[in-house]
Amino acid sequence: MTRFWPPPANTDRERDVLRAAADGSTNAEIASALHLSQGTVRNYLSTAIQKMVARNRAEAVRIAREKGWL
Repeated sequence: MTRFWPPPANTDRERDVLRAAADGSTNAEIASALHLSQGTVRNYLSTAIQKMVARNRAEAVRIAREKGWL
């Protein structure tokens, strides 16, 4: 897989959601903590995963941490 450098243009909210997902929180837990709907959380995660060419949220979090984006 190709990784992007400079980092993809993740929004502040996408990074917030990735940070919240890093501890294994569910979409419902993230939504509650960030005052978002579960659908919005799902959309932010999906967009962040696509931008980083990751296979899933865990890989997206790992990539973001390794690159210093979180």
